[in-house]
Amino acid sequence: MRAGQVRKWVVRPILAAAVLAATFVGVRVWKNNLDVVQSERIFRSGQMPAANLARTVRDHRIKTVLNLRGANPEQAWYPAERATTLNAGATQIDLAMASDMWLSRNQARTIINVLDTCTYPILIHCQWGSERTGLVSAIAELLRPGGSLADARRQFSLTYLYIKAGDGAVMERHLDRYEQWLRNGKLVHSPEQFRRWIAHEFRPESPSREEWPYDPYPPVIITRPGPTEPPTAQLADEGSVSRK
Repeated sequence: MRAGQVRKWVVRPILAAAVLAATFVGVRVWKNNLDVVQSERIFRSGQMPAANLARTVRDHRIKTVLNLRGANPEQAWYPAERATTLNAGATQIDLAMASDMWLSRNQARTIINVLDTCTYPILIHCQWGSERTGLVSAIAELLRPGGSLADARRQFSLTYLYIKAGDGAVMERHLDRYEQWLRNGKLVHSPEQFRRWIAHEFRPESPSREEWPYDPYPPVIITRPGPTEPPTAQLADEGSVSRK
């Protein structure tokens, strides 16, 4: 076989695969990485333009938007998102996470408290809908009766443009730590076991906000629709994680 023919049979499949991959990524980005975690209950996405968010809230009857980028009033996307959410009659919840940092214990408890007490359906999002959104979606699956670690790990996949490499891999490592704890104790996952782990056993690795001498961010800011209700900052106490 001539060198030109070899190059043709080698290069063409590579180019075809690259085109398919680029097309897949392009479609996911165009759709704002929107997908379903739990049917008619939990949705996940990346950051949406206001018009797309309004359509998503309307089409899926979203009652709560959980923004994992935190409150950023100085950036144009945040007041647009907040206004769109509230104008649609939904609640805006702002919870600041970093994709390259472990959750603090208070952050982990706050996430569970939010998922326990919010009004559903809920839309969970960060900037790209891959890493931070993947972790909170995985936590929602671990809290779901009948949910499994395999269900949780499916929230970290190429489907959501997630690659287990670089700083963002810290998010999935939370599941590794939980699975190791189960294995060491010869335990089987259940929502109750996961709540127990978060409430009493979880310790973040480095880096995490627990290492900061001062944390300037409130654990969560909740803004409900209606002109008379100001946003409220809330803390999660340890008891809110465990359900009897």
